[in-house]
Parts: sequence; C-alpha cells; structure tokens
Amino acid sequence: MASVEDQYQKAWQLCQEESQNDPDSEPYKSKYAAREIFEELKSRLSKQLDEDDVDDESSSFSEEGVDGVGLTRARMAAVMYHLGVIAVETEEFSTGEEYLNNSLIIVGDEGGISAGVSSAEVEEAQVVTAALLGDSDSLLSDSSKTASISPIAISPTTIALTISCHNQLGILWSNRGLYSTARHHLDRADALYIEYQQKSSKLPRSIHSLFSTCSEKGAEDKSGVPALEKLHTLTYYYLAQVYGHLGAPDRSAWYCHSTLQRQLASKDYDPLEWSINAATLSQFYQGKEKFRVARHLLASASKVLAGHEAEMNTAEAESEDAAHKQEKYNQCKADVARCWGRYCLVLMQVSCDRVLPDDSTQQAASQDQQEEGDSLDTQLEFLQLEVSDLESEVSGTTVQEFDEARQLFLAGLRWLTEARQHYTLEDHASDHVSITQEMSHLYKALAFFEPSEERRCKMHKRRVDLLTVLIKELNPQYYLHVCRQIYYELAETYSAMMDNKLTLLEGEQSRPTSQQTKKINTLATSSIQHFLHYLDSLKDKTTGEQPTTYPEDALRPALVAWFHLGRLWSKLITSESVTKMQNLIQSLQNYKRIVEYCDRHPESQSVMAQELAISREMVQLLPLKVEQYRAMIH
Repeated sequence: MASVEDQYQKAWQLCQEESQNDPDSEPYKSKYAAREIFEELKSRLSKQLDEDDVDDESSSFSEEGVDGVGLTRARMAAVMYHLGVIAVETEEFSTGEEYLNNSLIIVGDEGGISAGVSSAEVEEAQVVTAALLGDSDSLLSDSSKTASISPIAISPTTIALTISCHNQLGILWSNRGLYSTARHHLDRADALYIEYQQKSSKLPRSIHSLFSTCSEKGAEDKSGVPALEKLHTLTYYYLAQVYGHLGAPDRSAWYCHSTLQRQLASKDYDPLEWSINAATLSQFYQGKEKFRVARHLLASASKVLAGHEAEMNTAEAESEDAAHKQEKYNQCKADVARCWGRYCLVLMQVSCDRVLPDDSTQQAASQDQQEEGDSLDTQLEFLQLEVSDLESEVSGTTVQEFDEARQLFLAGLRWLTEARQHYTLEDHASDHVSITQEMSHLYKALAFFEPSEERRCKMHKRRVDLLTVLIKELNPQYYLHVCRQIYYELAETYSAMMDNKLTLLEGEQSRPTSQQTKKINTLATSSIQHFLHYLDSLKDKTTGEQPTTYPEDALRPALVAWFHLGRLWSKLITSESVTKMQNLIQSLQNYKRIVEYCDRHPESQSVMAQELAISREMVQLLPLKVEQYRAMIH
C-alpha cells in the first residue's frame, strides 16, 4: 500500500494539475478521483488516531511548542479541509460545510464555527429565506463577535489550516448569498492571523508540508511564511468582494487596495491581473472625487504593465504561446488606457461642475476636506513603485483655466484613441461605441472652458463628426439603446452649436446675413431631426404612437426632448410671417405635450419642475403671438 505521503501527493496532483484538463462532459472527473483518495486517507488516519492518539498528542512537535495537536490529528484536519474544498468546488455546499467545520473542531477552533452559522443548526428553509431577505445576521449566534481564540488554533502547525477553513467557509456562504455570514468567517480568519503574528515567534507550516517527507526543521518549513501571507491576502480579497455585496463600497475599496498592496510586497501576483484591478479600483476613487488616489492607482497600473512588457520582450517563448500572451497584454493595455481616458473625462466634468464656495465657512470646510484627502492619498500610496513621472503627466486636482483643461483633454483623447485602436467597431462594437462617446464628452467638457464662441462651435463639430460616423454603422435593430443615446447627444450638440451661432450674431448687433440665417436654421433643423429620431424610437411598435406612459428610464429624456423641440421651432429664423406663425404653432404643440402629459401623470411633475413651469408659461404666451402673426397675414 502506498504511504500516506504518496497518497496525499497523488490526490493533490489530481486537484491542482490534472483537473485542469478534465473534459467538458466530466468537469469534476479528477476532483472526484482525488476525493476517493482523501476518503481513504481519512479512514487510515482515523485508525491511526485510535491506535496512537495518546502518544501523538503528548509528543509530536513538542519542540515547536504545540500543545494537543499531533501530526496525525493535523493531517486528519487537513484531509477534512481538502474534502470540504472539493465539495464546495463541486457545488455540494452542505457536505463541504460539514467537512470544513469538522476540520475546525479538530484544530480547536469551535469558537470559529459559532462565528458563522451552521446549516445543521437551522432549517434549510430558514437559510433560503434569509438569503432572499438579505438578513443572514438573524442566523448568527450571539457569540459571533466575542468568540475566544484557542492557542491550538493558532499554533505554527495549524494556523494556515485554520485560516484556510474560514476562507473556504467565506466562499461557501457567499455562494449561498449570505454575505454577512461569509464576512464573519473572513473576519475570523483576519483575527486569527493578527493573533498569530502577535503571539507566535515560530515559523508557520503550510498545509502541504504536513505531508512532506522532509525533516520538520528543514527548508520545507520556510514555505509556511509565504503560504500564510498568501492566505491572508486571499482573506482580504474575499472581504473586498463580500463588502461589495453588503453595500459597503468604501470598505470594499479599502480591502481591494490592501490586497494590491500585499501582492506587491510579496511579489506574488500576475502583472496583467494586478494592473487591471488597480485601474478598475481607480474608477471607484475618481467617482468619490479622490483624484490623487485614482491617478496614483492608474500610474501604478501603467508602471507594472510596462515592466511586464519589458519581460515579454526578453522572454523566450513558443510562437503560439507568445501570440496568446501578446493578445492578453494588448487587451490589458487598452483597458488601462481606457481607464486613464475616463479619469481625464471625469476630472474635466467635475471641474465644469465645481463652484468655488463664497462663504468663508464653506471655504474653511473645503480646505479641511482637501487636507483630509491629501492625508488619505499618502496612506494609499504603493511605496514599492516610483510613479511620479507618470503622475506628473496629468493633474490630480480640478482645473479652472482653458490651458489646464486642454492639457487634460489632450491626454484623455490620446489614451481613448489608443484604447479604440484595440476595440475596433468590427470586433468589439459595444466597447468601440462607448469609447467614441467618451471622446465626444471630452470635446464637450473642453468646450466649457473655451472662451471663444467660434472655437467652441468647432469643438462641437468634432463631436458631430465622431457620432455621425458611428450612427451610420450601427443597426438600430441590434443597438437600439446605443442609437437612442447617440440620437440624443447629436440633437443636444446641434442645439449647442445653434446657440453658439446665435450668441455670435447677438454680439454683432446687426441683421443676420443669408449665410448666417441658413447656418443657424440648418443646425436647428438637424437638432429637431435627431430629437425626433430619438422620440420615434420610443413609439409603440403596435400602434406607431408615443406611449401613453413613458418607462421610468425614458421619462425625463423624452419630456426634455419635447421641451427642446418647443424651443428649437421658435428659434428658426425667417422673414415670412406665415412660416413664422407655423413654426410658433409647432413650438406651442410641443410645449402642450409636456403640460398635458404631466397633468395626466402628476407623479412626473417633480422630475420636470423647472421645464414644466416654463412650458405652462409658453402655453399661455404663444397663442397670443400666433394670433398676432395671423392678424399680420390678413
């Protein structure tokens, strides 16, 4: 019969290596085979415990200061752990929970089990109901936050095993949708790690080393330190996911950042995955307007990515493998560039919206908030990376002048252009469209800072060029939602260009030339057409009419579109009284649509308060103007 060590190695190999090649028809073939071996090991170890439990408990690892946990007991706990992991991975959650809890009992962490909730203690219906209601806290025992930690559970022999069990239970309860219970197990894993670091001076042992044939005092023991650190990093990673599900984004982001920090410190990470995670996390912080943190994350992502590129250029690889790696790298580089572009866009948009406080008290509060943000920036730095050169390329604070905005615009446009070269319309239509829209929004934000009406109009023209090319290539049947967005943005852009031209005309204080009149009317007409394209896309396919009730996501956009139409018809320039009267009638009809809809749907009045007030006023005034023109005609 094979030795315990050989059996373990065979089962380990089945789980870690051979399972990667299992056919789709039998996805768990190797794991089931490993389970049979672990079951045999469990029987062998159980018999061994019956035979020599007394000797084992009193002597094994005494030189490491371990009390009450012998090699056989530790191995039994490890086998229980592996059986639990296999059960969780094969979606046998109740069985997995039982094995993992038994493993914790063996290593002396019964208190850790009470920190969560065992499905053996509650009816399955209660578990399901709690998951549906998001009320897993109701299933937790009162001792969940006060459970003491046994010295046995944090001995050098068992600490990695105990933490691994709680990490797996965190995964298990997350899969059940009971995230509070998952959090308690992961918090327990975190507490165990901290307690061990504070109270033990001995090197920890990895689970794998329990079945090693090497001397317990040999080089194998040293593997326990990186193994334990990696387990703690995984605890943080899982906590980040769990807090995200629990609706605590700030804590989730903190754990995400801590995970990235620990990976850098250990030098145990995949560069592409790390870069994407850092760039993605930057999106959260820029949404919180913590731009220095977001910029540092993006610069760090670019730094790690550049280092990986250098390694790729010097590494020897087969052509097929190299091509696959290059494709993964290209996508990662495009995604990071896209995040940089979004950073520039959001920073410009916030700069547009930012209003300096007038009150001295508000100024002081703003200053305090800025100082707090600077302090947080320092805490969230990756000290292992030198990224000041990358950070200096773009601002980390809001901009106020056109030249500052232009520098930010150029950087954002460069990064979005790079991303769009990878995400082509032919192969990645949705991504290509989204990036193009972001480029349009960059021009819109820059136009806000441009003092010249004429130059501002040219910037809007660039938006029209970008979006017009795009809309011609998209089939509304497959991309209806995107087409609606583009119709609306084109309509707003044409309207903005018309306003620019009217402002220039007012500044000249003279009658418009025929060329100016034609240009303004063309812009107004183009805006009208695209608002109508948008509204037509909302029509009921059966009746061909506008819906009697707009869906919630389309309510304000649709009513604002009618509002714009009312204004646009009144802005058309003509010297013909009949045409002017007809245009005013069109304007009146659009304002009436808004008033009538809001009167039929009183709940919609709150989302259109300002526009509705103007529309009611126009419904009163425009009939008088129409009658004036009618009198002039006759």
